Amino acid sequence: MRWVQGFSITGLGFLAYPFFKVLMPGLSEDGFLDVEFGDLRPGESKSVAWLGRTVIVFKRGRRWLAPGPEVTELKDPESLESRQPTFAQNAARSYRDDVFIFYSNCTHLGCEVAIAPERWEAPIQCPCHQSGFDASGRVLRNAAATLNLEVPNYRPVSANAVRLERSRPT
Repeated sequence: MRWVQGFSITGLGFLAYPFFKVLMPGLSEDGFLDVEFGDLRPGESKSVAWLGRTVIVFKRGRRWLAPGPEVTELKDPESLESRQPTFAQNAARSYRDDVFIFYSNCTHLGCEVAIAPERWEAPIQCPCHQSGFDASGRVLRNAAATLNLEVPNYRPVSANAVRLERSRPT
């Protein structure tokens, strides 16, 4: 009788493994993903799935490199309250001024944000509650969201590619 129970439990484990793997994609990944963005023109973006979340690469052009919204129009202009790696603690919130890489989840309720390049001061928009973010993912003062968009941990691997990496515990 115990043999039957043992084989049943083992078989159940083998059957359940693929379901857990699909539900938790981060468990089977190596902890990094290389993302190329050389084909993007200013105002264009690219989405990639990584560790169960969507990461957006937004190519900023000259219009977004010029001074953006006034500091008084932003909730957290210095990104002091926001989740971001050390390298993103600058005005561009990235390694490069012309590329902004961020998680697509709005910091209000987690809705997927969209790129609206025709909106110069707030090209990143949340369709759920109309929160607006500047080209560096900083939330506008009148938005429902309270924090700037989250920046994943990454590093450049070439002129037009980055490697997304798991965050290291601090």
